[in-house]
Amino acid sequence: MKNQDMSDINKKSTPDQMRVLLKRMREGKYDANESQAQPKRNLDIRDMLKITRKLNEEPEEKKSSENLKNVYDQPQEEQKFLNYFRDIPVNVKFIDLEVYDNLVFWGGTVDGIIQFIYKVTPDENTSGVEFNYLEDFSPDNPQNDEIIKRIEAYYDTVFYKYWQSNILQK
Repeated sequence: MKNQDMSDINKKSTPDQMRVLLKRMREGKYDANESQAQPKRNLDIRDMLKITRKLNEEPEEKKSSENLKNVYDQPQEEQKFLNYFRDIPVNVKFIDLEVYDNLVFWGGTVDGIIQFIYKVTPDENTSGVEFNYLEDFSPDNPQNDEIIKRIEAYYDTVFYKYWQSNILQK
């Protein structure tokens, strides 16, 4: 009979369903296992604080891991970098620019022999330029020395100042 009553209830409108359910409760034919809804429990202050902390902490983790660069940052940096080498013909293969709340990371390979990485962080001790010299690199070549000096100069005069003041100081 319960299955028949349940199917009959589903065919009725909401006010009629309420009448049937109230009638069942008065007659004692109501079975608690029929109810699907969980009663809402009263939250105390501790429970509410736990929920609030959890909500506040989750966006921080997500926010710190998303790349904040816009579509113009990569091409602008590449163009500014290449402008530094107008009078020296170089072929540069850039890596993707990565911009986070507390880190800016970018680099590339010049002429297939000099790899460079720029890092800008809130701490000046961890910021800087790192070089990796590949197989065909010759330390005796004066053009390589000039390229290294310009890479360092671009970092000091343009890249570091721009990202330090625009991203990390916000």
